[in-house]
Amino acid sequence: MIRLNAFFKVKAGVTTAQVKELADELVALSRKDEGNKGYDLFESTTQPGVFLFCESWEDKACLTRHARSEHFTRIVPELEKLTDGGLSIEQFER
Repeated sequence: MIRLNAFFKVKAGVTTAQVKELADELVALSRKDEGNKGYDLFESTTQPGVFLFCESWEDKACLTRHARSEHFTRIVPELEKLTDGGLSIEQFER
């Protein structure tokens, strides 16, 4: 099992609604990907403008297919435009 935690901070002037519009679509579509065991978005309650994607994948092959999917390659670059410095990703294996 692979766990990804992807943190990002939104740019000044970007609203939560802008982030959630893209992120909610990514979450909904990614949950349908083969091998997905969980995919959620959380907003920090202690650091304004900080968000976290928590993803769990059956194995590396499933994660690779996800990263090549139409929805991922379309949505993530748009989401990154709203961030201050892009996504910071931590990967864990069990």
